[in-house]
Amino acid sequence: MGGTAAADAGYVKGSKHRLAVLRRLADSPAIPKELKNDTDRPYSRVSDAVEDLREKGLVELLVPEEQSKGRLYALTDRGEECWDFMKEQGMVN
Repeated sequence: MGGTAAADAGYVKGSKHRLAVLRRLADSPAIPKELKNDTDRPYSRVSDAVEDLREKGLVELLVPEEQSKGRLYALTDRGEECWDFMKEQGMVN
């Protein structure tokens, strides 16, 4: 853990929406409705944050891509390393 986790942490911290989604998914996998409700953010912000985090390799879709209902998201190993780094560095509570 080091350079990549630090770079990922900086990327996540660059958006309060990405941070909120990563924080929520650090607890457990979730569907978009749970992400919206638990982070108190609009669907559009949740959707953008999930897409950004997926592109960065921090979040993954656990169901088939073509499934439109019940799309379950979780942290990847890289996402977990990023979250752990952020906690260890005091970047999050």
